[in-house]
Amino acid sequence: MVRGVRTQTSVDRAAAVKAWFAASFPGRCMRRMYDIDGRNRAITLAGQAFIALIPLLVVVSGWLSRDGTQQFADLLIEYFALTGSTADSVTALFARPPDATGGLTLLGLVILLFSVGSFSRSLQRLYELAWGLDPAPRLRSTASGLGGVLFMLGMFALVGWIGHLLGPAGIAVQAVVSVPLWLVLIRLELGGRADIDGLVPAAVVATVVQLAAGWWTHLYVPHLIAIDAARYGVVGVAFAIVAWLVIVAYVLVGTAVVGYELSVWMRDRGITATMRSWVGRRVPHSSRQEGP
Repeated sequence: MVRGVRTQTSVDRAAAVKAWFAASFPGRCMRRMYDIDGRNRAITLAGQAFIALIPLLVVVSGWLSRDGTQQFADLLIEYFALTGSTADSVTALFARPPDATGGLTLLGLVILLFSVGSFSRSLQRLYELAWGLDPAPRLRSTASGLGGVLFMLGMFALVGWIGHLLGPAGIAVQAVVSVPLWLVLIRLELGGRADIDGLVPAAVVATVVQLAAGWWTHLYVPHLIAIDAARYGVVGVAFAIVAWLVIVAYVLVGTAVVGYELSVWMRDRGITATMRSWVGRRVPHSSRQEGP
């Protein structure tokens, strides 16, 4: 009898702990990650990025450098500070044959556009699911999705360039630049169906994780490329790039989920309303001081 009571008590405690964790912030994040099938979405995004964004960047770099002085391989080598045989492997992977002429064929261009469109729809659907929204109308979602992808590439390039230019001292500048850019990007992906103040926590989370992932990339990815290139040659560079894209995709999925749950947590505790009222009081005050 005593053993049965102890067993029931243990079961009740375990159920209470489970219920407490499910209602906690980490528990809600894990639940939403499960609900949106975050693992498979990250793998899908990484694969689509490899077959869509990498060719797109190769084409863009070729267009920006018609004389061939600055190709995509050069950009990767410079960004990751690659040297020696590793740099040679990257060059061989993306090198254009010396007797190649012309640009993309019409079929190649169509496939590239479809690939980019598929990636943009997957990225947009990720944010819609994280925010619990239904899919946007097809025409509207296509326009905002493609705009979001182009904006994201430009944002990553700008933030990376600031970090490359200023080094560790540029982290504060990168943060100041990144937060409003993430606000715009998330709002684009959601088709404008979310208030700006509700997106601020998600933008801050995405900025912090982006900066951490960026510095991790500079420290670890060159080592990863060097190891895979030494083991498998040119194909190893492709393996390393895919692994890097998988990590980036998990970062996108994780920041979307955590950002939304943080915005809900702040809203439920009145923090968002307090911030809104504080900004509302400050803006008229500033306007009165700026007036004649």
